[in-house]
Amino acid sequence: MPHPDPKLTPPSSDRARPLAQFSLQGLLVVTAMVAVLLGVYRGMGIEAMMHYLLLLFVVGPWFSHLAGECLPIRSGGLRKSASHLFLLVLFIATLRMAEYLYEGPVALYLGLAALVLWTPQYFLFFLHIAR
Repeated sequence: MPHPDPKLTPPSSDRARPLAQFSLQGLLVVTAMVAVLLGVYRGMGIEAMMHYLLLLFVVGPWFSHLAGECLPIRSGGLRKSASHLFLLVLFIATLRMAEYLYEGPVALYLGLAALVLWTPQYFLFFLHIAR
């Protein structure tokens, strides 16, 4: 029996993705979103929301990768682009809120934190170097 040519067989990512993916990734993303919303809903103030946002900021690339993989988009490139967009929105939201709450060179501190915290995670989740 001849071996099938890998160029002619469709990759596994071409399968239709379910609209709702019930997985650990989805559960973690939903849990993070609920934590942020509860901080606002309970009226703990803007500082409590900032603390939740800083917790998400620490694991930014991991969070955005999980959120992007949970999207019902068939193309891996589009999911990766959506993950990058989530990461950018997370950085901008954290920067704006930190500038509102804290004084001093917040942008410098946040940029350094992103450099130190996000670089290894970015290599792991987006560039797949560690695999």
